Amino acid sequence: MITIAVFSLFATILLGFGVENIVTSFYKAVQEPFQGLANSYPSALLLAFITPFLWFFGLHGANMIEPFMQTINAPAITANIAAIKAGKAAPYIVNKPFFDSFVNLGGTGATLGLIFAIWLVGRKNKQYSIVGNLSAAPGIFNINEPLTFGLPIVLNPVLFIPYILTPMVIVSIAYFATKSGMVPAATVMPPWVTPPIIGGVIATVSWQGGVLAAVNLLVSTLIYIPFVKIATSMSLKEEA
Repeated sequence: MITIAVFSLFATILLGFGVENIVTSFYKAVQEPFQGLANSYPSALLLAFITPFLWFFGLHGANMIEPFMQTINAPAITANIAAIKAGKAAPYIVNKPFFDSFVNLGGTGATLGLIFAIWLVGRKNKQYSIVGNLSAAPGIFNINEPLTFGLPIVLNPVLFIPYILTPMVIVSIAYFATKSGMVPAATVMPPWVTPPIIGGVIATVSWQGGVLAAVNLLVSTLIYIPFVKIATSMSLKEEA
């Protein structure tokens, strides 16, 4: 009763100042300026960095960033669709399906590339090989907790650099490929569990989106390979 009374009084005072809905007013004041900020390349790099950085320390980076992605980036899809219907260029490159389809390939850190790297050069590392095989099926659907905690990636000094670097490299590729017009901007939000490449096609309604996702998957694999080799070498020395 006290809570209702206090907030009813607060709402009445705001209404007296012409603020009919505080949530709507807040979004108008904050969301639109942040949409422009989120659409920039530096902000794309920051988002690509902060999520795996938090995950590395065992914090669920995706969940911590999700409110920002939903409230700031998701509305950009609506603006893109409206612009395209009006015959204009899509104004927002960076949005949630952009990250889901071109950056988080296999999950945070583009870890589907890590699984491919393990298959290519890490088979002699028993731990990596077993966990990598078990993580492949969920990884196709962008679920990488088995890999994150089973390998582990969390607090793993060998994988820290590629885990942070890979998303920043591939977000750069995706951003400039979209900005140059080689790939259409994302205008559809496929479920986040949509497998890579398929998600790229759906998000951009084009085959170019699938090609971009495939290129980023290849790049992520190449980045992880030397670090998987290092981990494998260390594992063989420990066994010896």
